[in-house]
Amino acid sequence: MLSQIIRFTLSPPLTISTTEFLNLRRTVASAGATAQYYGYTVPTKSSPLPRKRHEICWTIQWPDVCDRSSVVSGLDRIATGDQTSVLVEFADSQLTELTKGLEALVCEFACIRLSDSAPLSDASLQKSMQKTYTDTYKIRGFTGGQWAYACNSNETSGVRPGAASEQQLPKLEQRFAIYLLGWDSIELHEDATKTPEFAEEISKLAPYFGPGTGAWYVCFRKH
Repeated sequence: MLSQIIRFTLSPPLTISTTEFLNLRRTVASAGATAQYYGYTVPTKSSPLPRKRHEICWTIQWPDVCDRSSVVSGLDRIATGDQTSVLVEFADSQLTELTKGLEALVCEFACIRLSDSAPLSDASLQKSMQKTYTDTYKIRGFTGGQWAYACNSNETSGVRPGAASEQQLPKLEQRFAIYLLGWDSIELHEDATKTPEFAEEISKLAPYFGPGTGAWYVCFRKH
């Protein structure tokens, strides 16, 4: 399954509740999307990545093989032209925990962009990437989630939806890891960043962090 993570702003006077965006989500559902989550991104003090005012995050769950062109044409009609897309492939065995993250009160998109010099084939590096995820289960306020490497871009800002955004990187060249993590509140997550569990693996990985490492947050609604 592919998660398509889109960020964009709507052309004024449109808002997230307008019929135009609802109709686009209905079109996307008809095209084969199995689930959709959408919401405005939330400004925070904790490791924020750049966000635009009134920015929307829209996460679409697609079967592995599906025509996603309706997203491109629909956003061209209603967005300001700043839309970007990230594709992340998840195994079926990951979906239960992934859904917990998406349906939490707050969903954090934690991004680790490994530097171009990071040794991707190093087993200890990949172990730390995985343990960064599993350690969150020890932290108060965490409700579930998953992680994987983005398969279409190494830029945490994503790429404009379209033919180019569908091209997949070879697995050994994927350096943008995205963690979709559910929390009961943003404050509980901010508390979590001060815990030993959080610091243990992050301190090991920090030397490999490249530009674009950080996070954004969304309070999702389900279509």
